[in-house]
Amino acid sequence: MKSKHISNQQPENVSNTDLIHIEQKGREMVIQAKLPGAMRKEIKVEISNDLVSIMTGSTPERILKTIPLPANVDTKKTKATYDDNVLTVSIPLRSPEQMSVHIWHTSRVIPIEGT
Repeated sequence: MKSKHISNQQPENVSNTDLIHIEQKGREMVIQAKLPGAMRKEIKVEISNDLVSIMTGSTPERILKTIPLPANVDTKKTKATYDDNVLTVSIPLRSPEQMSVHIWHTSRVIPIEGT
């Protein structure tokens, strides 16, 4: 059975926990997750419509966190890195001019870079 935690807060006003930290840094939404003992190949970051999900483990995967995304994110340019047991997901924010047309795409898995 998959566990699921959904936060309904915006990135600039998030109550962070010891394991998940979300903030807006300049023109990016940055999500950091402490994943002690996890191997990079066991971590999956998936963006689907207006949510980003962080999962670990093999089948069945365990959803650690599902975070709603604000309307102004540019999911096509999302990057993820995993270093020193910390997963960092960076999602650029679009300007109001860039938001005139917004089409949600099918879900996709973000490749995780790192050592």
